[in-house]
Amino acid sequence: MHTHKLLSIIYSIVIGLMMWSCDDPLDKEPLGAISGDAVFNDNVLLTGYVNASYNAIRNGFFQQRLTTDALTDNAYHMHPSGTWEFNRGQMIPDNGEAATFDLWSHSYSSIRRLNIYFDGIESSTVDPDLLERLNGEMYFIRAYTYAELLRYYGGVPIIETTFKLGDEFNQSRASYEEVVSYIVDDLDEAIRILQPLGKNNNNGRATSHAAMALKSRVLLYAASPLNNASNDRDKWQAASDAAKAVIDLGVYSLHDDYQDLFLGDGSPEHIWTRTFNLNDGTSLDLVHNPNGYGGWGGTLPLQNLIDAYEMSNGELPLLEDGSVNPASGYAPADPFINRDPRFYSTINHHGALWKGRNIDVSLPGGLDSPDQSVGGWWNASRSGYYTKKYLTESNPVNNTDRTTVPWIFFRLGEIYLNYAEAQIELDQEDEAKTYLNLIRQRAGMPDITESGADLKKRYRHERRIELVFEDHRLFDIQRWLIAHEVLGKTAYGVNVTPNGAGGFNYDFTRVVDDTRAWKDAYLRFPIPPVDLEISQPLEQNPDY
Repeated sequence: MHTHKLLSIIYSIVIGLMMWSCDDPLDKEPLGAISGDAVFNDNVLLTGYVNASYNAIRNGFFQQRLTTDALTDNAYHMHPSGTWEFNRGQMIPDNGEAATFDLWSHSYSSIRRLNIYFDGIESSTVDPDLLERLNGEMYFIRAYTYAELLRYYGGVPIIETTFKLGDEFNQSRASYEEVVSYIVDDLDEAIRILQPLGKNNNNGRATSHAAMALKSRVLLYAASPLNNASNDRDKWQAASDAAKAVIDLGVYSLHDDYQDLFLGDGSPEHIWTRTFNLNDGTSLDLVHNPNGYGGWGGTLPLQNLIDAYEMSNGELPLLEDGSVNPASGYAPADPFINRDPRFYSTINHHGALWKGRNIDVSLPGGLDSPDQSVGGWWNASRSGYYTKKYLTESNPVNNTDRTTVPWIFFRLGEIYLNYAEAQIELDQEDEAKTYLNLIRQRAGMPDITESGADLKKRYRHERRIELVFEDHRLFDIQRWLIAHEVLGKTAYGVNVTPNGAGGFNYDFTRVVDDTRAWKDAYLRFPIPPVDLEISQPLEQNPDY
């Protein structure tokens, strides 16, 4: 056997054993160098190839970020990573991939790997039962990869050819509907082939239930105003049916503790997760803890999000004009009492008990303000708030200990919300409220009773709160065509100062970012110019 082929095979085995072990794209060596005869006719080698292919699927903790919420009215990210250009209206094709961490090139590199697989298995002699399972996993990985491309860029080229050096590459974009159909076909195959969670020791691998959950999300997006200008009810019905199919499995239930839901694996609500161990864990605790504990601040909740949390009686603290809602019981002088319990599970605010002391962002002198030096003044929150969701209070905050909190790709709470949204659009309001209120009851919040336009508004608000920092807000406001209403506005936080009587004053006019601007072009992300040059039929998204 030639040396370069042997090295490629060893590389594939090693990467397979390191399945999901790092976030960097692994498809850096020319996959065409892998020997088809060896890999595609050997059970162990082919399994390793598929295992390595899971690196196509990136999790929300990728590159030390905490999802895309910093591109929305929910949060501000201390360490830009492409967010500033987007938020300031300065994203252009030349820098657009900074905000996506090169999603376009990463995805099409992964698709090439998938195409090599599907070409290679045509004459494979591996065990037929194993091959069938691996096929199901690769159908799922391909569907997920295209689903990510779809929600960022809209319709994209569907590539099924393994191009070689010197081949002419002229690929046009498929329509949004064509890509949806392609994804659904792959998911239906994955659903047919794969086992549900827990069978055949397949934890961590794609499952039929994960494929069903992804189908629910894809069809919900396809039915939404951005992608369904005619409001075709058949698309809403398809979204409803896909979500209900997951619900009707009857094997998942809402976790009884919202905060605990995000801190460990094995919850009855988890449909599919990315698990970690101490060897391949994340730096989540370091990046997102307050600077007074040695953390870097990371993704910072904005006052815009804080004000969206209801009081415990179900009333918003403020009216639309910014004045105090008299029915809420909200007191600006004591702003963090009697809020939706999910607030306390998600936000580390001034005065919150954390790691043996109360968080103190007050100036002068607050331990979690720029006046301290443990984690660096530059890591002090610019909003006066820190993220608590996903953080384990007992975990150390340093650059050596790794965090093993799982990333949840799909959970039952999202599926309930997907179903409720489709039911609202299909005029089945009572059914929608049943599932909305199951989520609110888990949180300890009063039931929603509204109807009509008010119900849709309450639904969208509930989805924002329930799914915050889970990589939904940006795509929700895009697909609802309301991004121009909520983005491009000044981002606010809170200034906290001692009042001289042992308490504190709160000023909610603290400006975190007054450079934010919205462009309608940002309903889609720009395609990298280099790919437009390579493929002449490929068209850029509008208004770039």
